[in-house]
Amino acid sequence: MSKRALILALTLWFIASCSQPQSQDVKAFVKGSFIEIQQQYQGQPYLVMFWSEDCAYCMKELALFGQLLKQHADMNLITVATDPFLDDDIIRQKLASFGLQQVQAWVFSEPFVETLYFDVDRRWRGALPLTFMFDADNNKTKKMGIVDQDTLTAWLIDNKVRVN
Repeated sequence: MSKRALILALTLWFIASCSQPQSQDVKAFVKGSFIEIQQQYQGQPYLVMFWSEDCAYCMKELALFGQLLKQHADMNLITVATDPFLDDDIIRQKLASFGLQQVQAWVFSEPFVETLYFDVDRRWRGALPLTFMFDADNNKTKKMGIVDQDTLTAWLIDNKVRVN
């Protein structure tokens, strides 16, 4: 390959890599991560949804969040995959399939998930989906099982999450 062809190939590769959207960052959810999330979003309303790739109800709830995010672009949604050490690409693909490629994504990263269950809520034993709704004063509402659209819409309106 000539020097000119090599320079051209490298230039095209650089342009292509710069023009691709940034991939969604998937953070390691370990003991203390739930408190870290609460501190990060202190003073603003946000939702934390725990899900698993083999939970049918979780998929329904992710779809609902994807629909609501189209209407409420300012919604702060944090998703946490409870499948320990689930591959980041699988998480990105799953969230993207519901239009959630811009939300904050975490994955359980401890060998003993029970430790994380206890760290999130002393009474949680792993039932999914689990969603926490935090208002701007950091008051939380815990919802085990699927959250219905009316409840979520009312929460978004009550917490003044802007409608597009």
